[in-house]
Amino acid sequence: MDSKSQKGNRSKKYEKTTSEERAMIILMKENGVSCKEISEALKKNIKTIQSIKSIEKRSEYGELKKALIEFGYDWVIQNKNLNIENTRKLAKSVNRLIKEQLTLKTSQFQKLIPEQKRLSNKRRIIQQIVDSIIQKVFNSKQVLENLETTNQQKIIPKEEEPDDQNKEYLNIGQLTILQMYYAYTQFIQQSIQQNDLKN
Repeated sequence: MDSKSQKGNRSKKYEKTTSEERAMIILMKENGVSCKEISEALKKNIKTIQSIKSIEKRSEYGELKKALIEFGYDWVIQNKNLNIENTRKLAKSVNRLIKEQLTLKTSQFQKLIPEQKRLSNKRRIIQQIVDSIIQKVFNSKQVLENLETTNQQKIIPKEEEPDDQNKEYLNIGQLTILQMYYAYTQFIQQSIQQNDLKN
């Protein structure tokens, strides 16, 4: 009965490890310490210790994810009829696209699927890829909107433009809006002072 309760308490999951812990585990393994001793010392699951083969984490799906994220992002950007404001519909469309690419035997992504994972449904990986694509789309949309608003704010009306003598000294591309406003107010104050001196 005790052996059954012990088996029930044993964790079947892999535990997360930091890069420092991974480095320490690799070093201990290289110095001949057994996995059981390492797991007891670090209070980590023995399966986790046994699974660590190198300091840096290596995703089996790393190349596949990267390639599909680029593919999906390009597809969303090229399809102008997609409503990217509606996140649910966008996620459904992208999810369908990624599933199609992973199930087609002629797909360019088939060779990137790890051999031992070819029969799995890859639901978790597909969801990560879809989330990454949507995040990338919204990030690029936000960057474009920020650039547009910044460019609109940098446009100086005709009456505010400095005269031709001062244009060669200003590099407007490097100035922030506040710096341009400050420079403009200084310019106006100096011209008012010069007019007062003349009168």
